[in-house]
Amino acid sequence: MLHGADGQVETLAPVSIQVLPDLAAGSNDPQRILHELLATGRDPIFIVAEADKSSVFAGEQVIVTWTIYNATNVQQHGIGEIPKLADFWVEELDTRNEAAQQVFVGGLSMQRLVIRRVALFPLRSGTLTVDPISLDAQIMKRTGIGNPFGLFEGAVVDVHRRASPLTVEARPIPPGPPVAAVGDISLQCSTPVQKNGGPVSMDVVMSGAANLRAVPPPAFARAVDGSVQITEGGVSVQRRGEVVMTRRWRFLIFPATSGMFVIPPLTTPILTPAGVRRELRCEQRALIVQSVDAAAIQPHAAPVAGSTPREAARRSLPFAGMAAAILIVLAIAWPRIARARRIRGDAHALVRESPAETRAAVDEWLSARGLDPAAILRETSERGDAYRALRSLLDAAERERLIAEPDDVRRRVRDLVTSV
Repeated sequence: MLHGADGQVETLAPVSIQVLPDLAAGSNDPQRILHELLATGRDPIFIVAEADKSSVFAGEQVIVTWTIYNATNVQQHGIGEIPKLADFWVEELDTRNEAAQQVFVGGLSMQRLVIRRVALFPLRSGTLTVDPISLDAQIMKRTGIGNPFGLFEGAVVDVHRRASPLTVEARPIPPGPPVAAVGDISLQCSTPVQKNGGPVSMDVVMSGAANLRAVPPPAFARAVDGSVQITEGGVSVQRRGEVVMTRRWRFLIFPATSGMFVIPPLTTPILTPAGVRRELRCEQRALIVQSVDAAAIQPHAAPVAGSTPREAARRSLPFAGMAAAILIVLAIAWPRIARARRIRGDAHALVRESPAETRAAVDEWLSARGLDPAAILRETSERGDAYRALRSLLDAAERERLIAEPDDVRRRVRDLVTSV
């Protein structure tokens, strides 16, 4: 109502606005989304999220792909918002070589382009949500309809689109003994060898389409007649449509006695995607060994009295050569030792009391070196893998999805510092 100075009153009728749900924002069906956009007068460009599986076991791999469908004149586009995906362990898959394809959606020719693909490993069971990513694009809208020169005139308009969220049903591991990993996994063991009466060495390799970053090493089926040391060989990742990880260990076995030595079978339990428990196994091996204690070390011969200076000098040549070799080794190894100490010092300084403080310290450390944490998060490199592994652990710990062991946090911080 509008009141005038002379007592006049002007009344305007109310205006009703009906807000309808955006059907395009709640679907990942390209045809349905396109129909809704055209019906509401919006530009035919949108983003669709797809998962190769909707129901998996906790820890099993699921591939999620985000794809742009476009029938407009796009000047440039980019990903606007990237979800944290705190309920998943995330491994990025390379999409830089993906080529655009021409497809027909509802009778309309559109360009289809994959912009992101990830392998997700659920960290817990339950109904988990894959949050959407957004697309920011600039499109050219033609003006001057009916003008013969209108084809060359237009205005650049900003367009924002958001994909619909996905739901993944993560089933709990079936009741029974614990399993090391979930997926199609194989286990291979090399032939054990012993050199010069030292420890028996055997390389063990676990590989498959599964998350093997935190998998424990295989265990012997029974006690070993001697002592065992296990050294980590690292994890390698292949990203070809899916994530295939390979993890290596080296087993060093110190036999207690000489003679025939039997190495018991190595086993590790896994769960297949079909829900079947399997025991990966390397059968027992036997070989003739010499215990470390039995490998007698021959003492150096004492100098003979009355030997000439020339003979003494000749006998001292091996020791001089050994001293020179030690100095050369130290000259080569010292830079590596210094770098390792610097890495340990930086990693120790970056680990704080809480996950949020640790994440802030790491981001500040990266920024001080001229690196953008957001850019590293999207990198398909060893540095990107290390940063995503650390962020996944810290984000999950901050949301109390899991308990982050201090040793795990320090190890992942050290991996990131080493890669940088």
